[in-house]
Amino acid sequence: MTHTWSGTGVRALPGGPGGLVAAVAPAAAHLGATWLYAAASDADHEVARSRREGVERGGMTLRLLSLPPEEHRRHYEVISSGLLAPLFHYVFSLTYAPAFTASIRDAWRSYRRVNELFGGAICALAPHDAILVEDAPLMLAGAAVRARADAPDAPLAYFHHVPWCEPAYFGILPAALRVEILASVLAYDSVGFHCRRWADAFAACCERFLPGVQRCGDRVEWRGRSTDLAVAPAAIDSLAVRAAAASPDAARWRERFLTLKEDRCLVVRVERADPSKNALRGLQAYELLLERRPELATGTRLLAVATPVRGWVEEYRHYLAATRALVDRINERFGAAGPVVSLELAHDARQPDHSRAVAALGVADVHVVNPTFDGLNLVAMEGAVAGDAALILSENAGVHELLGPAAISVNPFDVEQTAAAIERAISEPTADRRAAAALLRERVEARTPHDWMAERVARCQLALPA
Repeated sequence: MTHTWSGTGVRALPGGPGGLVAAVAPAAAHLGATWLYAAASDADHEVARSRREGVERGGMTLRLLSLPPEEHRRHYEVISSGLLAPLFHYVFSLTYAPAFTASIRDAWRSYRRVNELFGGAICALAPHDAILVEDAPLMLAGAAVRARADAPDAPLAYFHHVPWCEPAYFGILPAALRVEILASVLAYDSVGFHCRRWADAFAACCERFLPGVQRCGDRVEWRGRSTDLAVAPAAIDSLAVRAAAASPDAARWRERFLTLKEDRCLVVRVERADPSKNALRGLQAYELLLERRPELATGTRLLAVATPVRGWVEEYRHYLAATRALVDRINERFGAAGPVVSLELAHDARQPDHSRAVAALGVADVHVVNPTFDGLNLVAMEGAVAGDAALILSENAGVHELLGPAAISVNPFDVEQTAAAIERAISEPTADRRAAAALLRERVEARTPHDWMAERVARCQLALPA
């Protein structure tokens, strides 16, 4: 939720699409949780000052934390988005970046300070059954809570929504930052990951960089503390996905996309315009397929639905520009009878566009999800509920552990393999595709967001010392 000024005062607006909020919000609302988050707009800061008890919305109490603007900017833009996101997603071009200079170290102090402010705000909350801290921007918040005299008795759990990188890549960080991050994460009672692979990578980093660490199964012990490692992939609200797909907005998008599809096989990708989502290699694979089988230029179409994000980051801007240029090149080469690739970009990344996403997923024959590395990937799960497309899935997506048996797996860096996977998917008999789609749907719908949250709470309570 964000706020803006209107003629009658402050107006509340839903937050942007996808990501962590889509995973956490349904479960948090079901539990009646208090959600503490940072103010972003001027109106947010006003709400934080004037409504300290919080705002009741959608079954939750929303509590805004007003942070010093420049420290908040450095925390989010420089460290969370500029350092930690590319680190955990393995997208640094190591010849050039990162370069640890005085400006990065200053920004790290702001990152630490914001985590300390969140720690203080957590301690000021009324007693709760459990305190759940979400994702890499708040890795240090648990240690900040532990350092305070008024630390709550409730179990304290952290969930890492993005991949955790292997020790060799994590070692890019200066030694002091490595130790501070790992030691702070181990200050939590429980640390959650979407798949076993990321949990094992975290434990390996602890063993490599924290002298004296001991791992025993899903417990990591260090300096008298024991932290539980929880592998708990997020679940989606399938009923909400179906409701969104049946909405009037989705119906309008569906009609538009069916007009694009005509009588062709429609290959769809739905994602943020983020380098880690790997749109360029996905488009290159489709281009390679058209080179090998030119007749598919009139028998197929690729629809890419994308939401631009983090426009202040140069690499994101360049990647989106390169994606646009590649779309134009493919259409110039193979679009004699009309465009073969349609790039559908959101106009405002801050506004929800879920109806557009589920409409595209609902009309897809083939759904391509080929991130270089991804913590989970909720869109792959939503696609299984919204339609009956064949799923081409990166082996480096966390959700691969759940959906891989019913998907066509690809190495996201292998353009030829991805081209072959698209060819296989579009050639698959309809009955086989629908059978695989039914298995995907069954796996996705086996758990609900409430199941996921209950599992997390149970794990962090079990992690408490006897």
